[in-house]
Amino acid sequence: MKVGMTGHQQLGGEETIAWLSAMLETCIEQYHIEQGITSLAIGADQLYAEVLKRNHISYLAVIPSADYAVTFQDHHDLERYQQYLRAAGEIIQLPFSKGSEQAYYEAGKQVVDLSDLLLAVWNGLPAKGLGGTGDIVQYALSLKKQIIHIHPFERQITVL
Repeated sequence: MKVGMTGHQQLGGEETIAWLSAMLETCIEQYHIEQGITSLAIGADQLYAEVLKRNHISYLAVIPSADYAVTFQDHHDLERYQQYLRAAGEIIQLPFSKGSEQAYYEAGKQVVDLSDLLLAVWNGLPAKGLGGTGDIVQYALSLKKQIIHIHPFERQITVL
């Protein structure tokens, strides 16, 4: 099964991240994930890539724009992004030269379109800007895709 990821960049503290990692491990087993799909943003996307790598599962990286790397302001975040990008089994780069809300929205839609199932590490609130997690969840719902909603702060999992 091909399973995409959408999720927040800010995941909370170490305990929450450890819980999310364990939930992603459970999803890998329960849904027999054969390929992951992610945009490799900091937060949920990179955590998903890390869990996939740890389980020797290939992933497809959907890159929103040619200059996506400049969005990683912190040197450590940029290095981690480059590491995950190099480890990707396949890469799709969208035809946007510069990062924008539209580019991020299109990347999120591409993740949904290529997925049989979507994992959403989401607080349940509307997106703060176009292309945010809430927008991608709404897009997936409009296509009647199955969504596993992993609420990082309430530590709940529901199927949408």
